[in-house]
Amino acid sequence: MKVKLLLLTVFLTVSWVTYSGFSGGDDNPRWNQDPRTVVNLSGDYKPLPTVYSEIKQFTTEPQTTITPIGVMVTYPNVRVHPSATNDFSQSEVPIVSSPANRNILFASSNAYVFSTGQINSGVYVSLDGGVTWTGTETLPGASTLDQRGDPGPIIDKNGVFLFTHLTSASNFGAVTGMGANRSVNNGATWSTTVQVAADANADKNLGATDDSPTSPYYGQSYFAWTSFSTAPANGRTSRTVNSGVSWSAPLVVNATPAGHNAQGHDMAVGPNGDVYITWTAGITTSPFTEDFVGFAKSVNGGTSYTATENIFDDNGSRSNSFNGWGIRTNGFPRIAVDKTGGVRNGWIYIVVSQINLAPAGTDADVVLHRSSDGGTTWSGGIRVNQDAVSNGKVQFFPAVCVDSDGGVNVVYYDNRNFPSVGDSCSVYISRSLDGGTTWGDVKIADHNFKPKQMSPFGGGYMGDYIGITQSIGKVVAVWMDDKAAPVGTNRPNCWAGALDISKSTICQDFSSATFPPSDMLLEFTGTQYWSRQTPSAYASGTGSAKFDFWNAASTTSQSLVTFKFAATAAGTYLTFDRSYSPWFTNTDSLIIEVSNNGGATYTNLARLWGNENGGAPLNTVARINDFSPTSGGQWAPMNYALPAGTDKIRFKAVSGFGNNLYLDNICLQSLASPVSNTLCAMPEGFYRPSPTSVIPDTLRIYLYRTDFPNVAVDSVVKILTNFGCITGGGTFTKALSGNYYLGFKHRNTIKTWSTAGGFAYTRGSSFTLDLINNLAGSYLNSEKSIPPFYAMYGGDITQDEIIDGSDLSLVDNGAFAGLSGYVVEDVTGDNFVDADDVAIVDNNQGVTMVGPPGAAPSINPNENDQMPEFKTEAERQKYETGMRANSLNQEILFKQNQERDLLNAKYNFKNRIPSKGAAETSKLYDPNGITGLGCR
Repeated sequence: MKVKLLLLTVFLTVSWVTYSGFSGGDDNPRWNQDPRTVVNLSGDYKPLPTVYSEIKQFTTEPQTTITPIGVMVTYPNVRVHPSATNDFSQSEVPIVSSPANRNILFASSNAYVFSTGQINSGVYVSLDGGVTWTGTETLPGASTLDQRGDPGPIIDKNGVFLFTHLTSASNFGAVTGMGANRSVNNGATWSTTVQVAADANADKNLGATDDSPTSPYYGQSYFAWTSFSTAPANGRTSRTVNSGVSWSAPLVVNATPAGHNAQGHDMAVGPNGDVYITWTAGITTSPFTEDFVGFAKSVNGGTSYTATENIFDDNGSRSNSFNGWGIRTNGFPRIAVDKTGGVRNGWIYIVVSQINLAPAGTDADVVLHRSSDGGTTWSGGIRVNQDAVSNGKVQFFPAVCVDSDGGVNVVYYDNRNFPSVGDSCSVYISRSLDGGTTWGDVKIADHNFKPKQMSPFGGGYMGDYIGITQSIGKVVAVWMDDKAAPVGTNRPNCWAGALDISKSTICQDFSSATFPPSDMLLEFTGTQYWSRQTPSAYASGTGSAKFDFWNAASTTSQSLVTFKFAATAAGTYLTFDRSYSPWFTNTDSLIIEVSNNGGATYTNLARLWGNENGGAPLNTVARINDFSPTSGGQWAPMNYALPAGTDKIRFKAVSGFGNNLYLDNICLQSLASPVSNTLCAMPEGFYRPSPTSVIPDTLRIYLYRTDFPNVAVDSVVKILTNFGCITGGGTFTKALSGNYYLGFKHRNTIKTWSTAGGFAYTRGSSFTLDLINNLAGSYLNSEKSIPPFYAMYGGDITQDEIIDGSDLSLVDNGAFAGLSGYVVEDVTGDNFVDADDVAIVDNNQGVTMVGPPGAAPSINPNENDQMPEFKTEAERQKYETGMRANSLNQEILFKQNQERDLLNAKYNFKNRIPSKGAAETSKLYDPNGITGLGCR
């Protein structure tokens, strides 16, 4: 029907009578544009000056999302062909990959170039799986006059790029039919257009290629479209057997039932060479709603087709002014086939956007139907998007592909995170690993935008479809939005985003209140003792997994198990954080088991235990009744190298009726191999001036978190060389990249910390810290000067981080008794305890450790004057037994402290061996000694 006249008065009045689908008030089933209304006269023909930045990325790091099918990883978005001057609009953006090399991608668009006023076909090519792109807004070498829109890219088995499209005689003039071009150099240059069909009423084409080497029609390519030359409109198709040099005469695909038009054709080819075409049958009266979906099949390489007009009912989301955005939308079907050779080989998947027809709700949803028998029968609808049904949010313009692992991937626009009508929108991918039965949703766009009519077109046009294809280890989606365009210009660009399918991984932070989380399960009988709790590692998250050893009877065994994930490669590590308080000698265990066959069998990766017997690897704090972490400093990290091929992990808790265990941030990570570092420090008394050297001895070096300096994440124990550096290098095998302090600890010196603020450690990169020649390398210059060097203060015999009378008495008594050998009282490293040792300790009286706030605090048991409420008699008995033992321990500790205080108070300084001055102790240092000790 005719639409309203548009009037523009400048110095004259121009009136146009149109049938365009792009002008205001569109009410026509055809969607190819009439050339007379290509410009919306109320648009931005006189843009104001704007400040423009060529934004290409909004994020720079991969993002992870936990879904019901596991953790999904997405990559930063890129604009495939940006313009520094914002000179063009790009819409209708399908994408395909090369059967010969899935990293070669070919996307296209309807491209309007503002500087020339021409509309042409965009060519965007990536040779590295969508990481980088090149492109043009025309087909180089082809005529700019006959590229009329509706881009339909194909890449065949030979790597030849094929491009099908509407044709015209002048740039965006009246439609003359369907045509195709070919490129043999990855889209760098193109042939002239081959006119495939002369049909002024052609519309909406897409195609496919036969990429199955076992097919008798391997290498043939096909495309299909609508012809409105008949009433009702039906489908047409053509094929090429020579990589687009020529195309067959069009075939009629179907006989559309009365009162409907066949429109929105898409194609796919099965693994045996069967060719599939699908379309919607929309009613012929406004609003032209899609009523059902048709399907045609060829078993002879596209020579003939058998059509089924209605394989399932539909109620499409077609609109001329959709969801408050004023855009036009459709419910056209998109099709894909599983050609993996796997258990669902040959399955066909069709997706549509529909509304008010179950399983869709009262708003537009994406719905999938599938066939496991070559299209003979079809399943009922399966709702793809996993937001709440009928929540007022809309999903539209879906596209589908099946990847090399058999995953079904659907991309679509989605406004679930915003007010229901007229606000912002984003782009999602839903992925299924079981043929479409269950789904996980992930936001593929790393930015949001508001859908709108693109400039300079009318009729609510923003483009009619988007695309998705498989690449190597990922699927790549493309869509159009105007996020990077200056405000008010409405000039969308083609964006690309990728979803990693190379490995379904695990990275669980227990932030969801659901337990077990979506990527894990529980194995247990009887009472469940695994649960989710709110304490989180280092107080930086919102949850953790707890095993209730406090209440679980001895020998109770329950497991937290991951779902199967992609087999790990060499260099993959299991990392997690734990928090555990022991309960006397009651021994709790955590056994970490790994499987390489999906859980059929397991082998032990690590056996961890917790108790108060000393050295228990689970322990992170002292004994606390019915333990629950109350501070970030009560956590500690762990990591283990996984055997290559690991695809499942089990955390088996075995109760010793001890105390509670918390786990957080269970992740698989590919980590760089740790490398050796150069670390130099020396105990004060172990220095020898002539010749310049350091007595070799054991040095322990710890790596502490800067935010929780009491948490040691890794350590090395090495022997000092005679130059004061550790032998064999300081290799931290457990630490991840991050900010850390170093703590140097020797058997009879004050612990020495590295410089305030810590340092950035990068796993796989070496670093050097020399505390012998660089005083500033220590925390607040806390070393002792023995010119020209610096050393760790000697004399902390009791290792309580202060040098006091108790240390002095021990060394003095050792000297009096003539102790010898490798004893802790030997502060000078000469295997004798004598006046020189006493002198160092005497001179250093009152020296305390200087370190960051919170460094290695003592953690005391929680005290509560009120008797707790007990759930069971066993819990009461356990508590009372623990309190009796605690009282006894406190009494013993009190007596020990009394004895120590008495020893310090009664020490007879008059009777101790006179101390020599530092200058008199020739063994200690020589001011004329050689400089440059340490790292050379």
